[in-house]
Amino acid sequence: MARILVIDDDGIARDALGAFLIRMGHEAHAAADGAGGLAMFRALAPDLVILDRELPALTGSQVLAKIRETSPSAPVVILTGYDAPEDEARYLAGGATRFLSKGSGLSPVLKAVEELLGPAPAASARTAEARPTAKRRVLVADDDDFIRALLKRFLSGEGYEVALAADGGEAVSLYASFRPDVLLLDIYMPVRDGVGVLEEVLAADPAASVMMITGNQDEELARRCLELGAFDYIAKPLKLDMLSVSLKARLLSAGDGAGPA
Repeated sequence: MARILVIDDDGIARDALGAFLIRMGHEAHAAADGAGGLAMFRALAPDLVILDRELPALTGSQVLAKIRETSPSAPVVILTGYDAPEDEARYLAGGATRFLSKGSGLSPVLKAVEELLGPAPAASARTAEARPTAKRRVLVADDDDFIRALLKRFLSGEGYEVALAADGGEAVSLYASFRPDVLLLDIYMPVRDGVGVLEEVLAADPAASVMMITGNQDEELARRCLELGAFDYIAKPLKLDMLSVSLKARLLSAGDGAGPA
């Protein structure tokens, strides 16, 4: 089990990331600003720091510099809401270990944590012990024919049983009959939009695992979906390796094994 410190003034992102890390078997701590983050870093000596670039009082770059004064080698993953190649180069030169965009959801962060620290012992044990007896079911709800076909082909190849919905009304109906382990839900759909479907599904099944599919400019709406109860989101154009990481992490954290049978 790794000790991980999350420093982010965005309460929704901070809580969602912390909860996901805990489910994966890590010890997660959180700070809402740079000064508090530095104090916790000195007190906890974490194995890894996840640091927001935009913070009140002390900026992410200032916090990173302070961390490097006392700990030259501690892994520090920078999160940013803006894609700026020049900033990435500057942060990496300043000692950051990774530089990731918030717009890609939580899965790239989880993948970086595993690459830097290895899987959590608790998660590894659950993976080894899990003996799933049936295929995990994924319902894909998206009005884009290409996206549905792409996800059907990819997820079927990964070993999942997949059902498809082309609009929000069909998504609600299929969720009730198909009973998926995970619902991949586009935010913008005809008949009923993704936010409405999310609310209806969670009202009927509070334990539902819902991952939103968003556009590149939909970060605020994606954050709202996390607040409502979605466990993650992925932005278009889709990064299928990141999707795979998030799905397996969710199924593992729910006690359903590490992925499809």
